[in-house]
Amino acid sequence: MCLEFYVIPTTQNKVSAERVARASGLSVKKVNKPIKGALHFSRGGGCSCSLLSDNAGWSKPVWSLESEILEGLSSALEVLGKEAGGFTLRALWIGDDVETESELSLSEMLDEIRGNRVRNRHTYKVRGAVSATQHPH
Repeated sequence: MCLEFYVIPTTQNKVSAERVARASGLSVKKVNKPIKGALHFSRGGGCSCSLLSDNAGWSKPVWSLESEILEGLSSALEVLGKEAGGFTLRALWIGDDVETESELSLSEMLDEIRGNRVRNRHTYKVRGAVSATQHPH
């Protein structure tokens, strides 16, 4: 089985996969599965298992990601949160179904990433942050 870690920007085509890859230091590809326009994260372009630490277990409630990727991943999500109006994030084994869902602010999601607390079989819906150049209506 393989882990698939992907993010679906709320507003498509606002931030390129290349820009997200630069921000994260990871391989980021725009894909059309499971949802058109999703951004798939990995190290080196394969499956997302490369993001997992040696302590990760597919049946555990929280993924154990490699500690050295957490800050870069946070940077990428911050870019998407501020410039794409938010995003949806999922990290699950191919073939698994989502069991739970939550809605978070960008800062709450970044705390989850930095704290290495990304939940398995979970969908995160992250509200976008208002940047200094944007004004809410």
